[in-house]
Amino acid sequence: MRKGSRIGAFAVLAVAALVAVTAPAPCGAEVKGQRPMMIVEDVFQFTPGAWSDYLIHDRSKQEYYRMSIATLERLDRNGKPCSWMEIGVTPEKEPPVVTRLLVEQTKTGPGEIYEVIVQVRGYAPFTVPESFFRGEDKDVGNVKSTAVAKRIERRVIPVAGRSVRAWDVEAVDAAGDVTAALVSEEVAPIGVILAESPQVDMVLSDWGTGAKSKIEGTPVNFYVWLMMQMGDALTK
Repeated sequence: MRKGSRIGAFAVLAVAALVAVTAPAPCGAEVKGQRPMMIVEDVFQFTPGAWSDYLIHDRSKQEYYRMSIATLERLDRNGKPCSWMEIGVTPEKEPPVVTRLLVEQTKTGPGEIYEVIVQVRGYAPFTVPESFFRGEDKDVGNVKSTAVAKRIERRVIPVAGRSVRAWDVEAVDAAGDVTAALVSEEVAPIGVILAESPQVDMVLSDWGTGAKSKIEGTPVNFYVWLMMQMGDALTK
């Protein structure tokens, strides 16, 4: 791992209806999906079909949830190498949400976001408007980086029944908050085995290859999707 690698909180939004509807929507009045994901720049790999599963503890919201992360097919967009990624979030008290993102491939991980598709279990998938993930006030894809200040120890550890060569690292963000992490290039796609910060704890539960898209059906326009929910509400 190079000195100066960074651990980022790539805030992947499964943004959906941030507008209240008059009947039960996927999560009541709104669809929630913004969850932090730790990214270590030096170990992130855009390996088609790679997946990893995590248990997350969000300290700020006092909630636990499961997160699955997969890197899927590659393609070019605007002359840049890109990759489809999918992030699945299963909260304790809300329906599971899958977010599919077309992102630029960079040496340090996901770069610019070009497309976002969201699906809440039991509902049609929809495309997220660009206004949600472009510009300074974007709701999707905000990154908060913390620089690795210290590589502590290189060791071999057991993870999910396998032996993995990993680094203990310590990172500090602009606010001075410290993130302790255990990372490995052997755990694609994001390389994180364990991460502990004042805001979020993240623990790897399993990983592998052969991932495929979990989006089911043809995505519809976001505003059409909203109208569909309102139409369903009026008939109930």
